[in-house]
Amino acid sequence: MPSNVSLSAGSAPHSSLRDSALLAAAGAGLLASQYIASREIGSTFFVTELSVVAATVITLIGPSLSYAIGDRLRGSARWFRLWALLALLFHLALPWGVRAIVAACGPAHSTAAAILTGLGVALLCGYYAVLLPLHANATSLPRLYAAELVGALLTLLLLTAAPSYHIIILGFLLLPVIIFGLVFGRWVALGVWVVSGSVWITASHLDRWVSTSYFQRYHSLGAPKVVESVYSAYQRIDVVEDSGDTALFLDGVPFYRSGDLDAFNVFLAELPGSLLPRRGRALVVGSGSFSSAARLHRLGYSVQVIELDGLVAEVGFRRFQSVHKLTAGQVSVRIDDARRVLATMDERFDLIVLDVPAPYRIQTALLHAPAFYRQVAAHLAPHGVAAISLCDGLTEPLGKRIAASAVQAFGEVMVVESNSVGLAVLYGATALPFSLNEVVKALTARDPQGGQVVPDRLVRSTALDASPLSERDLLGVLLLSRQAVNSQ
Repeated sequence: MPSNVSLSAGSAPHSSLRDSALLAAAGAGLLASQYIASREIGSTFFVTELSVVAATVITLIGPSLSYAIGDRLRGSARWFRLWALLALLFHLALPWGVRAIVAACGPAHSTAAAILTGLGVALLCGYYAVLLPLHANATSLPRLYAAELVGALLTLLLLTAAPSYHIIILGFLLLPVIIFGLVFGRWVALGVWVVSGSVWITASHLDRWVSTSYFQRYHSLGAPKVVESVYSAYQRIDVVEDSGDTALFLDGVPFYRSGDLDAFNVFLAELPGSLLPRRGRALVVGSGSFSSAARLHRLGYSVQVIELDGLVAEVGFRRFQSVHKLTAGQVSVRIDDARRVLATMDERFDLIVLDVPAPYRIQTALLHAPAFYRQVAAHLAPHGVAAISLCDGLTEPLGKRIAASAVQAFGEVMVVESNSVGLAVLYGATALPFSLNEVVKALTARDPQGGQVVPDRLVRSTALDASPLSERDLLGVLLLSRQAVNSQ
């Protein structure tokens, strides 16, 4: 082993500059690996607050173990080289490796996929973390630890300033060239550079191949074709064609597809919109495929859409043109946080549609809390109605909790459960402007499989034993997350 690879901090002359550069690169590699791992885990497995917590824990286990065993590895050059090789391989594979592991294991073995992913991430993060105790002694530790922190700060700058996730991946693939060059010498650096460059050149093809396998094996699509796959600041957006149908996946969760999720927009937007006495202004929170907004536009409403993720709105409008059939300007789109918008705007709407994800994460749980529903209620015009997905059946734990939040904000509610959709939708208002019989007739006309309409009194009694979601209820979100994962 070259002198600069010695595992004993005092056994060979080291350049303090080289050591500082190595620890800065290791700090950058550690934080970058934690960031990429968290994003890939979150966009591949079923996304809940538990998966976010699990990703954080996994990325911390490796460094914790490395700091504990660092001194024992001094002089163990053979094991150190093996660890380095495995870490290098997992580093280069990480941007696609999580989806590849999940695809290979399939939905029946998701636990095995999670374990393999956790071991790989812990091994990688642990290798970059162990470089500090291996190269530091009592006098150099403060300087080298400071260098490691500087490297992490430089990574934070890259994550903040990079114009796209594509550029972040480029920087991520270049890091091993620096790290392994400083540890093992220039010839190893050259070899790593060639491999990293090859991975970068084939990155788009590799991502498409892995994603196709993922949607085929994990989501049971017959012949999926990934037509677009991009990362926004918030999530991964996949547009997938299968047997002539186009589906929208956000962080690996289906948000729109023909069939059940297309019929869902009928009951979320079209049915209440068709029954209102006045078809004036409508607000849709969440753009998705623009199916809800398009249905209201065709009913004669002036539609405004609020979407937090601008890239979702752009991709949804462009890729689902055959679904919504809208042209630019037919609906107004505002890229902003709905909670902030409703807190500052004065406009009132005849219909407000909440087309938002289920409350399995803190950010989305806030869109199902009584405080937000009260904001929604305050922006309803006289005889206005809010339409809210219960994300499950009314009698299920998740449906009950969302209903418990809604009944605190609205004077009268009603729930529609369509058999073809499998999800319940709640309509709320100060006083609903349509009758139970009118909704029953509208449901029968739109759903050949039938369903049921639950009046205010039964909705409130059903939700009586459920606690509403709130911004202070992290435990409740975690419990919902566990229930959702167990049902997968």
